[in-house]
Amino acid sequence: MYGYGQHHRDGNGGGGRGGGGSGAGFLWGGLACCCAGAGCYLLGRSYAQSANELRSARRFSRMSDLSMTLAASSAYLPLVTLSGRVGSDTPIIGEQSGREAATVVNDVTQIFLKKEKNRKDVKEYIVVKKTKEKDGTEHLFLKNKENDDPDQWIRCSEEIFSKRKEVPWYLDDGTGRLEIVKDRSTDGSLLCLASEDFEKQPRSCGCECSIKILGLRRTEWILPIGAKLTVVGEAVKDDESGKILIKRPTNGGPFHVSRNSIDKIISNHGSDARLCKIWAATLAASGALLLGIGGYATMC
Repeated sequence: MYGYGQHHRDGNGGGGRGGGGSGAGFLWGGLACCCAGAGCYLLGRSYAQSANELRSARRFSRMSDLSMTLAASSAYLPLVTLSGRVGSDTPIIGEQSGREAATVVNDVTQIFLKKEKNRKDVKEYIVVKKTKEKDGTEHLFLKNKENDDPDQWIRCSEEIFSKRKEVPWYLDDGTGRLEIVKDRSTDGSLLCLASEDFEKQPRSCGCECSIKILGLRRTEWILPIGAKLTVVGEAVKDDESGKILIKRPTNGGPFHVSRNSIDKIISNHGSDARLCKIWAATLAASGALLLGIGGYATMC
């Protein structure tokens, strides 16, 4: 009796330890989901706050109006927005497109085929062999056989050269100029594709090589002179030069230079905020469910 009881208690203890192990996995998964949900919630709040700040930005339809307002307000406005067209005193001529631009980026990408073996994609087919004995008995032999050529050629690309040129530029609406103080190079989202050429160079790297070169793709991205942009930021007027400058707000407020209008920028931030809130609620619910399952498994 003692032996049977001891064995019975040991069996229950082992089951408890096994349940605790699986329960710990659920608990850790639940905590991870809850942390991710909290991160999404905070990110959504940031987007919503940015959208509210953008709504409060003072809108100007003409740069001359901004200049007069700055003159009457100690040459400083915390957050303004207006639009203008890109201009430069020393524009660049694109090598491929021949267009005037403030920023030019030339990229060269090599296009090639690469041989790879993907065993998951190897197709099998059935070989049927029929034999007949002297007494007339027939036999069918079935055998699965792999495709003889499992190799496949995959199209790949690799950037091998990139050159960037940029000159000082401003926004102009016909009533005045607006200088933009940037803390980095022009954002790639402002550039547009001006030219794309493909130079064929069909060759291989040798008889046994697994790479076949197809050619080079040359692209040119530019910020064209005359492109319409919207800027949001802090406005100041330089006392010495008299230039109007838009820069990142000193209090950490929003700063945007975009092809979109101010209303579109606000709409995008609002959509991002709503999406983050949906993800936060989904992850929080999933985390709570996993924590409940983990807690129940641990107790059992």
